[in-house]
Amino acid sequence: MILDIARHKFYEGLITLFVTTIILVTLLVTQTSDSGVGAAIDSPLMQLIESATFGSGFLKGLVVVLIYAASVLSLSRATLRAHIYPVSTMAPMALCAVLMLPMITSGDALHQAVIILLMTYSLSNMFHCFSHRRCVHRLFTAMFAASTLAVVEASMVVVPVAMCLALIAARKKFHEAIVVIVGMVLPLFAYCYIEWLMGTGFSSTALLWWRSITTPLSANILDNITLTRLVFIAYIVILHATASVLQLAQRDSESSVVRGSWRALQLLIIVELCSVLLLPSASDSMLTALTITASSTLSIYFIRSGALLGVVGYVALFSLAIAAAL
Repeated sequence: MILDIARHKFYEGLITLFVTTIILVTLLVTQTSDSGVGAAIDSPLMQLIESATFGSGFLKGLVVVLIYAASVLSLSRATLRAHIYPVSTMAPMALCAVLMLPMITSGDALHQAVIILLMTYSLSNMFHCFSHRRCVHRLFTAMFAASTLAVVEASMVVVPVAMCLALIAARKKFHEAIVVIVGMVLPLFAYCYIEWLMGTGFSSTALLWWRSITTPLSANILDNITLTRLVFIAYIVILHATASVLQLAQRDSESSVVRGSWRALQLLIIVELCSVLLLPSASDSMLTALTITASSTLSIYFIRSGALLGVVGYVALFSLAIAAAL
């Protein structure tokens, strides 16, 4: 029953999270070098987070594991509370736990963990923005977290831009559109302002940030991706395409929350996938954002498909994730 993740009970989801956490700890202990493609420039925010660990490998690993567990629980809780699926399911907990593994271990673990934390926090708040209730604080928080991604790594700016368009199109209210735009601009403004206080020109900081988006990385992400990770990402894309077809077949019976969430997730995945293929400064972080977004869309596959297909799909996904993480 534990392999049929669409029908997971809460304790079964926790067992999956516990198992993947043990695997993550083992991989972090045995990992000796970074294999991923780094960001174009060092982020001051990441430098601050790095300094908070006092250069201790143990503290760094502990922060990574805590962020990993908190992100899995946060996103799965948000999908349940926002009712973005036609049925209540713990599938996102198992999917998040599995999909995050090869992403965290692909390069600098702490950097990828911060990307995961911000991505899950922005998605968790975004899901609540497609109901008819007032959600100004959710709109601002979702955009603020998404835009902070662009402060950590400039190429990630495509994520808040896509989310901004999705939320403005869904809410269709002028004052809420202003809140969304302010939430998106504020982290970038704060970054330039703090740099200005430290003696760097405001405009020169903004220009350096913009150049880091358009400057190609010294090592292209697609040139350095391993075969196992390539197969893993391809399998995620295939599952997502299958889930999209299954979702489309039940479109008439969906609530407005489900439709709005699904459109936003689809837009994010298309933008992230195009960025991986076309954006010269895209790094492993874009693949991390892609997999976190896909962890919410793939749940539809396991909900709509039969138990046998769901088990086969999950076992294959888990096996590929472990192989990609090694």
